[in-house]
Amino acid sequence: MEPVDRIRARAEALHVLGLNQQAGSADIRNAWRQIAFHAHPDCSSSDAADFTRAKEAYDLLREEGLAGKAADAGKPKRPKLRKRVITLEDADIDACRSLLDKALAHVSEEQEANQAEATVDLRADSDHIPEAIGCYGRNLTYFVPSSVCEGANRIALPTSILAGTRRTETEVLSFQCKEAGAGEVVVPETILNRKFPGAKSVRIRFEADQKTQDEFWLAS
Repeated sequence: MEPVDRIRARAEALHVLGLNQQAGSADIRNAWRQIAFHAHPDCSSSDAADFTRAKEAYDLLREEGLAGKAADAGKPKRPKLRKRVITLEDADIDACRSLLDKALAHVSEEQEANQAEATVDLRADSDHIPEAIGCYGRNLTYFVPSSVCEGANRIALPTSILAGTRRTETEVLSFQCKEAGAGEVVVPETILNRKFPGAKSVRIRFEADQKTQDEFWLAS
């Protein structure tokens, strides 16, 4: 169950027991005792469905740690973070490629004519597009199959993965690297806050194959 679904389920369970969001563990236990006493099919002619709903609500709240007698009772359990890897769809990859091409179009026609071959080489070597995104809570890892180049590099990244928007936003980031090959780039916090809504950290892994993605899954 996703965190948002858990919150909704707890709120609905409290409502079934006739309680509000401020109810404590003692309130929950007392409400359940009252309902069990008055609505139990063996003790009254009430609809058994009311008793069943109340029992399910109480069981859920107890499993969530809201109905216990311990000192920390009343505090919901923190949802366990789950890792997931999202493979980018063709439309997302095309959007990244289009944005890189658009950025290259800013070069003047004269420069483009004189450096046509150099531009092709630049796009092949130092322009990057991820193929998957690893999510662990609000921490993002972009998996890029290409190798980082020495010197200037650019990468087009879908940045709204945590924002919940239907439209995928894509940004081109530029960075310098001292060595070519595999490696990891950490997006600075100044860029993180502006370009990646909702993210706590963003990392970009180069030369990331399927094994790299599998290791992300398995890492604790």
